Amino acid sequence: MKIYADKTCCGIECCGNPIGFNGSHRFKFCSVRTRFYSRWVSYGSEDDYRIPTAAATIKAGDITISIPAGTFSQPVNFSLLEGPVSKIAMNEPAGMQTFADFAFKVTETSNNTLVTTFNKPVIFSITNPAVNADTEYYDISPSGQYALNPIPATISGTTLSHAIKADTVAWAVADPTVPDFTQHGFPNVIAKTTFTPGQATSVSANGITVDIPANTFSTPVTFELLQGPIANFTANAPSSQAPVTDFAFKVINNQTGALVGKFNAAVIAKITNSQINSASKYWDITPSGTYQANPIAPTITGDTLSHPIDAAAVGWVITSPAVHQATSPVTGLPIAPILGGGAVMVLAGLYLVVRKGAVH
Repeated sequence: MKIYADKTCCGIECCGNPIGFNGSHRFKFCSVRTRFYSRWVSYGSEDDYRIPTAAATIKAGDITISIPAGTFSQPVNFSLLEGPVSKIAMNEPAGMQTFADFAFKVTETSNNTLVTTFNKPVIFSITNPAVNADTEYYDISPSGQYALNPIPATISGTTLSHAIKADTVAWAVADPTVPDFTQHGFPNVIAKTTFTPGQATSVSANGITVDIPANTFSTPVTFELLQGPIANFTANAPSSQAPVTDFAFKVINNQTGALVGKFNAAVIAKITNSQINSASKYWDITPSGTYQANPIAPTITGDTLSHPIDAAAVGWVITSPAVHQATSPVTGLPIAPILGGGAVMVLAGLYLVVRKGAVH
């Protein structure tokens, strides 16, 4: 299949057909001031693209292309292309979900010759709520195959950017369908095990034990138990609750390398901690660090909490009611030591009184 549309598609009609996917063409495009996927966008003026020394900016939805002055030696027409994500995503890697794609078509204005290399890199950026630390940036070949770009994209918050100096491929931006929680507050692998279908096993560390039934997965996986610094979860903790411990899973399909998010059978997590009590709570932690009450109440026996888990889409934190130590209203210091000191002072006073009586 061709990746690039070979005609400029403008107005209400696109290459003689309604705007959208047409035949074997994955991408459609429109030039300056034309309709682009059934929405109007501002690409700047014609003059912006016919003066090679002038800088220019193309904006379309959440995508911005910044073209530095001197990028081209001759005047060009620079077009931004976009393809239906559903078509581009047909070849996306296992465990990934594409949410944006784009390509360029650059032609010299004098002879309509395609320009495939640039004097300076243009800067692509996308600002989208789907962008996060796990987002990947792929090259898309003319045959539609994905290849991870060898230069990692720059990610800041919900914005991803990358420099581009040639348009011999197209590009796609994708997220894992399963979060990698080592990138979301649980960086430490505290224990791991290799699971073989049909054989129950367990993994344990730092007072956390996870029992994995024999039918949990249908393929061999590496099951990692993760944990983060408890301080990672203090700022977002619910009012009057103090984090006690935290954990998450990272499960890797040993045949494909893809992260596994859904389990065939629930594993049982058992957490023993001296701060766990009958008032403790069990929270789901999203990749953004938000606390969400788990809809299934945990089982708590003494200082051990247990809960079934059948997916690795969130992490978990256990909290107990925060204990606020009483302080002196005057000094702000803990009352107990002051009382202790006061008792010493009282005893000393009694001693003086007795001594006075003895002298006189």
